[in-house]
Amino acid sequence: MSFENQHGMKGAPGLAFPCVTHSIETGVMQQDKDSEGGFVLWIKTGEAGEAGKVYVDKPENGTFLGIAQRTLYNDSYKAGMTVNVLKKGRLYVRVLGEVKAGDSAYVNETNNAITATSTGAVQIPGGMFKTDAADGELAELEII
Repeated sequence: MSFENQHGMKGAPGLAFPCVTHSIETGVMQQDKDSEGGFVLWIKTGEAGEAGKVYVDKPENGTFLGIAQRTLYNDSYKAGMTVNVLKKGRLYVRVLGEVKAGDSAYVNETNNAITATSTGAVQIPGGMFKTDAADGELAELEII
């Protein structure tokens, strides 16, 4: 597990903060994702047989569920594997475009990137950036 040092921060995408209350549930991946964590996860709504299934790409009738929490055990996820989904709490995410502390957080609908730009994006309910970050850097994201 590698950690990055950026502006005095040490972290990694999907790494949850200690000593912060988190709401985490487990889902079963329906698609592969070559990442250790920090990526957006979706669920299908209004369809039978979807309980517990999570998607990397937003499905038709998809709703934002949360962000994949980084673990010590996986450096990539395959369909059928379980993943911890952070629904509330604070973790590091890699951002698209510049973000400022206090900005609301969104998911870009084209590439599922986490951003502060609302155009062409879905708002992360209760999502707010806690630190500034440049495009491609890590930012602290809190979901309340």
